Amino acid sequence: MWALKILVAVLLLFIMDSSTEASFIGDKIRQTTNILLGNCRSKTGATKEDFETLRERKIPTTKTGLCLMDCLFEGAGIMENGKFVRSGMVTSLTKAMKGDEAKIAKLNELGKVCEKELDNKQLPECQIGKKILECLARNGEKYGLEFVNPKTDK
Repeated sequence: MWALKILVAVLLLFIMDSSTEASFIGDKIRQTTNILLGNCRSKTGATKEDFETLRERKIPTTKTGLCLMDCLFEGAGIMENGKFVRSGMVTSLTKAMKGDEAKIAKLNELGKVCEKELDNKQLPECQIGKKILECLARNGEKYGLEFVNPKTDK
């Protein structure tokens, strides 16, 4: 159950203003997230720079950063067996919508767009997370949702 919620903290880096405090994240979720982050760091060999890229709400460009993002998305249920899982994405990000049913509905619609765009494609290792985030970023504005920091992306 926590697996679907643990990436909320990480994904919030993409959808909330960097000055916003994520104080609503409970200790249990924070602890579980830290375990996932540690496991993904070990599994992928991610560097501090890779984590900083995520903190800055940028899409990683290094192989270790891309693999880190895939690992985190798998841990949150946003991906399964290298494929996008819309229901996992919606479940993982629902808490970030703070009960706003309109935003949750928009998130679900955005998920449908990305599900169709990605069409259950199996991409090379460490590429699907990037494609998912690119789809969310490219289409999110249409739904009033921002997933990357436009001020820092090229």
